[in-house]
Order: sequence, then C-alpha cells, then structure tokens
Amino acid sequence: MMEKLKKKVGRAIHAYNQIEQDDRVLAGISGGLDSLVMLEMLATRMKFIPIRYHLEAIHVHMEDMPEHTDLKGLDEFCKRLGIPLHILKTTTEWTGSKKKSTCFRCSWNRRKTIFQQASEKGFNKIALAHHMDDALETLLMNMTFHGEMSSIPPKISMFERRFDLIRPMLLSSDEEIKAYANHQNIQHLQGECPYEDKSKRENFREIVKEVSDMHRLAKINLFNAMGTINPDYLPSKPSGS
Repeated sequence: MMEKLKKKVGRAIHAYNQIEQDDRVLAGISGGLDSLVMLEMLATRMKFIPIRYHLEAIHVHMEDMPEHTDLKGLDEFCKRLGIPLHILKTTTEWTGSKKKSTCFRCSWNRRKTIFQQASEKGFNKIALAHHMDDALETLLMNMTFHGEMSSIPPKISMFERRFDLIRPMLLSSDEEIKAYANHQNIQHLQGECPYEDKSKRENFREIVKEVSDMHRLAKINLFNAMGTINPDYLPSKPSGS
C-alpha cells in the first residue's frame, strides 16, 4: 500500500506538472490524515527525485470555531519531517451576504489567509490535500445543484498566474490514504467540526460509497469519465433553458 500510494502521488505530480524545478511549495495542513499524508509524501519525495523544490507548511487556526486541533502535535510532526510550519490565526467574520453558511465563511477565510501568506513569502505553488473521493463528491454536487460537469482541478493558476493550486493526492482514494496513515502511524490531529455532519457533502459522500460498493472500479471509472467526454452521445442544452 505504501508504494502504491507513492506511485499515485508521483503520477499526479508528473501528469499535471504540479511541481517543477526550484518551485516554492506551501502545503496547507488541517491536521487531518489527508493533509498530513500529503505533507509526508512531498517531504520524503524530495530525497529521492532529481527535481529540487522548497517546501513549507501552513495551518490556519480559526479562533471562533469550537475545534481543538492539536497544534503541538502539528508542530512535532513537521519538525520530524524537517519542514517549517506557519500557524496563522483568523476567524469566520464575514462582510458579504448573510446567507453564506458557516462552512463557506470558514473555508473562504482559511483560503484567504493561505493565499496572503503565499503571496507575502514568495511561494509559487500551494498544495492542498483533496483526493479522488473529494473530486467525485464535488462532481455530483455540481451536477445536482448547478447543472454542470465540473469538479476539483489537479492544477489551476490563481491571481493572474501569481501561483498555482496543486492537488498531489487527486489520483488517490480515501481508503488508500487511511491505510497508509495507519501503516505509518500517522495520527489524526484535527479537531472535530460541529458543522461537518450537517453539510450537503456528507450526503454525497454516502452516494459515492454506495456506487463504489456496486463495482470495485467505480471510483476510477467515474473519475476518468470527467476526462473522457463523448459529445456525440450527450444531449446539448435545449435552447431557451
């Protein structure tokens, strides 16, 4: 399982040109297994490949959220890998529409803080730990609520190409990441979010699981389908709709 996951991460990085020579990579870590495994993968990978890049980590602590992420544990984990860690603080305060959910405000302000740090410190890549399951859940959500086929891109340029968002774990499944974490004794350090079980994403997570139970290659096939569009066998959007 260890080598399988390493190969999938390497394949994603290579296939989508996510990390190149002399890149400065800022890895966002929440304290969850996904981001901790990603950070370990990126840190250990530097020792065995000819491409040289600089890697640091960032954790955004939401001061007004009742979550208790183990900050000391995060610091010890990063020190063990030899990766500098930045712990920055913000809140869910929002000046826009009051209709925005707590989850939206939290995510928006976390991203804003990460983007600011990347810009100020000269990072040109920001690594996030979204995996295949996240991409499939997002695909189904966007199809259901927005009527479009879109998901989480493996690499996307932001702010006039000032930096790229990259997702090295995108070809890896949730099960593979958990198995690797268990083998490496990587502990979950993220605090429990009181809004997590109330989110729409949780419902779509169950749908992905149900589909996966029907066929052992269901997740891979669904993921690959996003890049294998056959317009001759799909209806066009009706005029006037």
